[in-house]
Amino acid sequence: MRLLVTGAHGLVGRALLGGSWQGGIELSGCGRRDEPVGARPYVQVDLADPVATLALLRAQAPDWVIHTAALTDVDRCEREPGVSEQVNCGLVAHLVSACQEVGCGLVQLSTDYVFDGEAGPYAETAATNPLSVYARHKLISEELVLSASIEALVVRTLWLYGHIPGARLNLVTWPLKSLVRGEELRIVNDQWGNPTYVHDLARALVELCAAAATGLFHFGGADFCTRQELVQQVARRFSLDIRQIHPITTADAGQSAPRPLRSGLISERVKSKLGWSARTLDEGLCSMAAEESFQSNFRILT
Repeated sequence: MRLLVTGAHGLVGRALLGGSWQGGIELSGCGRRDEPVGARPYVQVDLADPVATLALLRAQAPDWVIHTAALTDVDRCEREPGVSEQVNCGLVAHLVSACQEVGCGLVQLSTDYVFDGEAGPYAETAATNPLSVYARHKLISEELVLSASIEALVVRTLWLYGHIPGARLNLVTWPLKSLVRGEELRIVNDQWGNPTYVHDLARALVELCAAAATGLFHFGGADFCTRQELVQQVARRFSLDIRQIHPITTADAGQSAPRPLRSGLISERVKSKLGWSARTLDEGLCSMAAEESFQSNFRILT
């Protein structure tokens, strides 16, 4: 099975391309940058160009495209809705058209932000009610994929973390780096969700493709907590000073885009399909801490 990963330089893209996959699975990546990701085959491409997108899929002939590229800066999306629409909807439309032309499946990553956060965690059957520009555009992208005449798979996920060299900081590595430096942190205490280890998500995406799964799936970590509780657990795991963490409310954070507060995802459908569940936060942190690259970067011995 041949998998083509867009957004190869992002956290999910790097996790997919850096994984060791069994069963004859071949991965290649693509992105806007001119440098490859690891040893996997890589093609530089601008997915905003529909002609280039179609040419890429014809040349690569994948069984599935796993589309991880997106503009996930929700505040920027709120300030620049045109840019958000171009990236979060336009690229998906080009991929849908190209996948229809070459006859391959498409995996679209989406988000818990399609919900309003009034009654989470949510199953796939829950009614959506996006609060922000980013969330509305991600919901549109879901509909573009699921309504197309292709093998279509949408996976909603949230609160991704992990340490992968080259990837930007995330909701665990950012506060961890600040805590190591002795910096004070202001963390919201009224946003709920599931911290999700990125390597678990990568495994789920590959296995769903291998199982020829279609439709809508939720995938989140085993724990349900606030962002403040998440950072506190990070501090405890690495024996750092929890007193550096100060609670604030989302209203006090002064962010441009509204956030769903009591969000989170119920992942029973994917568990039933694949036969396993994502790790707890502590299990994910322990796995991350065992990586040699992590220890040399953060200089923390566990």
